[in-house]
Amino acid sequence: MAIQVENPVNILSQDASREFLASSKPDQLYQWFLKGTQLLQLSEDLEAVRETVSVVESTIAKNQEILPSIKGKKLEWERKYQMITEARQMVQKMQEMEEKLAWVFVSEAENAKNEQVSIIKELESKIEKLESKAESERNKTSLIDDKIKEKKESLQDSIRQIDTLQQAKSTIVSTQNELLSEIRRLKNNETEMNNDAREYRKRYESLEKQILNEKKRLEKDVSSEREKIEKLKAGLEEENKEIVETLNQGKSKQKDLELKKADLNRGLSQSFDKAEQFKTIIAQKRRDLERLRQQSGDKLMAFGRGVSQLVSEIGRAQWVGMTPVGPIGKFIKIKDRKWSLVAETILDKSLNMFMVDNHKDRNTLDQIMRKCNCNSGILICKPELFDYSNGEPDISYLTLLKTLEISDELVKRQLINLNRIEQIILVEVRSEADDIMRSNQGKFPRNVVACFTVDGFQVGSQKGGFSTLAVNLVQQTGRLSENLDSIISKINMEILEIQKKLSDENAESNNIKDKINELTREYQKIDNLRKAGIRKIDSIREQLNKIELEITDQEPANIMALEAELRDVQQSLQMVQSQFANQLELKKKTAEKLTTNGKDLEDASGKLDEAQTNISELRQEINEYLEAKQKVSENIQFWKSKIQKRQSQIGEVNNTVKSVEREIETLTKQASQIAKIRPHIEPNLTSKKLQSEVDALSKMITEIESNQEESIEEIAKQSQIYINNYNTAKKQLKQMILYALTLKEAHQMRLQRWMNFRESMTIRVKSQFTLHLYRRGYAGNLEFDHNAKLLNPRVNTDHDLALMAATTNNVNGSADSSNDSSSKGKKAKSKLGDGKSELGAARKDNRSLSGGEKSFTTISFLLSLWEAMSCPIRALDEFDVFMDAANRAISMRMIVKSARCSPETQFLLISPQDMTIKPASDIKILMLEPPSRT
Repeated sequence: MAIQVENPVNILSQDASREFLASSKPDQLYQWFLKGTQLLQLSEDLEAVRETVSVVESTIAKNQEILPSIKGKKLEWERKYQMITEARQMVQKMQEMEEKLAWVFVSEAENAKNEQVSIIKELESKIEKLESKAESERNKTSLIDDKIKEKKESLQDSIRQIDTLQQAKSTIVSTQNELLSEIRRLKNNETEMNNDAREYRKRYESLEKQILNEKKRLEKDVSSEREKIEKLKAGLEEENKEIVETLNQGKSKQKDLELKKADLNRGLSQSFDKAEQFKTIIAQKRRDLERLRQQSGDKLMAFGRGVSQLVSEIGRAQWVGMTPVGPIGKFIKIKDRKWSLVAETILDKSLNMFMVDNHKDRNTLDQIMRKCNCNSGILICKPELFDYSNGEPDISYLTLLKTLEISDELVKRQLINLNRIEQIILVEVRSEADDIMRSNQGKFPRNVVACFTVDGFQVGSQKGGFSTLAVNLVQQTGRLSENLDSIISKINMEILEIQKKLSDENAESNNIKDKINELTREYQKIDNLRKAGIRKIDSIREQLNKIELEITDQEPANIMALEAELRDVQQSLQMVQSQFANQLELKKKTAEKLTTNGKDLEDASGKLDEAQTNISELRQEINEYLEAKQKVSENIQFWKSKIQKRQSQIGEVNNTVKSVEREIETLTKQASQIAKIRPHIEPNLTSKKLQSEVDALSKMITEIESNQEESIEEIAKQSQIYINNYNTAKKQLKQMILYALTLKEAHQMRLQRWMNFRESMTIRVKSQFTLHLYRRGYAGNLEFDHNAKLLNPRVNTDHDLALMAATTNNVNGSADSSNDSSSKGKKAKSKLGDGKSELGAARKDNRSLSGGEKSFTTISFLLSLWEAMSCPIRALDEFDVFMDAANRAISMRMIVKSARCSPETQFLLISPQDMTIKPASDIKILMLEPPSRT
């Protein structure tokens, strides 16, 4: 089955339904019948076949008239052909020579192909060697990358080692300060011991004198004086205790100050490094400024050194193909400045490139570049302007191509090939870029290969998910902008900003220096206070010793006590001397530790200097490796260009080979047309020699032809043409006659089938129409007039049928009561005749029906047509607008019953009326919401 969407009876739209319901004329109803059953289409097809048969028969008649004249021409040229049979023998010989000549051309072309194949093998051998060299360079790149990685790891280790060494050095310095403090303490103790020894010696001498003068001294009352002395002694001891505590606090504070000073020294060193970096950046920016100022006089300087000289040399050189075009960036301008840096980063090296269309010009341009010391790239391209619109993404995306103003269409195509600028989109906001790059089921949108933001980030991942990569933006050189003043102003602003940062860093350094100086002053102040405290302690001890002496002097003389004290003083002096010896030993050990500490400090400083030197060397080595990598990359590019050159040569030779092969194929076909079997060709036979022999023979034939009105070839050709024309015409005429007979028989057979099919459709529709009327209580029939193409539906409603039944009964009753008399019988017959005429008058056509009856009749007709069709979907729109409730209910039941009798058919009914049918499992009612009037 097929859904006959174009069949208006199958899918009755609102307009079609209205037209169908309004159709009341017999010719209109007949046309609906033909359309619904598709008999109209078959009728039109059969009519087309009949017209074709008429055209073919007309053509046959014309060809039969022309055939005798063609036959006469054929006989005439056959006679001429017989007259030059002898001349054809000479022509045959020349043809044999021409056949051999054709195959000689093939042999020469095959020899040329073999030579080109040998050249290709030689070039492929050279390419293998070049690829080996390029692979060797790529291996070097891998090794250099490993070395760079190793050196960077070593650099990180060295930086970590410096931090460790700086911490170790700080510890050693702290230890050294502690040892120095210890030595100072030991010196102070030594001084104190010397003072004590001197005091003990003085005391010893004094005691000896006192013992001698004891007897001469008088006893005095010294109690009050002794109390004062004791009070002064207690005050001095308390002051001594406070000074000792202050000294200990000062020593602890000095250690804290030394740690702070070490941290500040590290910060100062880092600040100095940052300042040096800022100075380096400022110097680079100033060099860029100088270069941009020079560019204002020569804009080509932006594309690298030597470009201006190269452009002038290009104009003076001779070129095989087109004059080299470049630099490419000269033809490009940026429309929106905010994308200038991103666009220049994406295109970068492509902006400096030159374009040629063949390898010879590339070699010439490469030599000129070497002469001009120019490092720009060379691109070999085909000068063709292809259509790139199919590769662009949705027009809502801003692509790199749209932001560029490219004045040369060839440059635009090459940038599309090199950088795919038509498929790189630009988005200002990074979050929006993330959404765009994941909009295609987590993948890139169609025809999008990359996405960049205005702040220099590449967004998106082909594997899906979020991915943001910071791009190393190039230094803006003004290659995409004619307004260098804005770039110079921008760089000046950057220099001012960096100078401000440098000034802030210098201020920070000075601030750190001030803090260090302040800590140094505070340290010195504490050290001075400590020294003053030590001197004060020495002074207090001396005063205490004097007080002890005064107290001793004021005590009652006691020779035995003085002698005992003398012995104690002597023992104390010996103890002090012993402690002094121990002190000297401790001082010696401390000095040795200090010496060792100094060596450790020197070693740590040496290691630190060595690590810093190592870092500088590693950075230098990394730079050297990077330069080597760049050189290797250039070498790889050089070998690649050589390989491309050889491959291009192979391509050219292959093109030559293909051209020769096509030539061989053409020559072979031509030779095969001339001579299917390849003749033997002598090794020394050339096409030139054979051609001269053919020319000589042709001259002889020409002399023979001069005696004839036509040439041998013309006679033979014309004779063959007329023979072929006659045979072809005769054959075609027979074929056309056979075709016409076959087509005519097929037309008659299909026409008879169509009539049979129409008859069967008519019977089926009639029966179905009568059945549907019967279900309503109506009676009627469809009257078809196929010759006049008319269809008249005759319908008797239930009221008509009741009237007819009553009339019939009355007529029958009158006939029974008058059987006895002949006159009464004649009257009955007359009345019966009148009843039959009334029955005929009761059968109505559509025009005499009411609106509901007419709609019901039309629905019955539609259902009858549907029963004769084989479409799985049937639709009906606003079919019940003119029906009353009774007809609508009966019509709905009829349609539902018809639908249930066709379970494989889908019925779609659309009505503005309330549905009176009850929902069921096989009936679905969809109610639309009333339209909003607000």
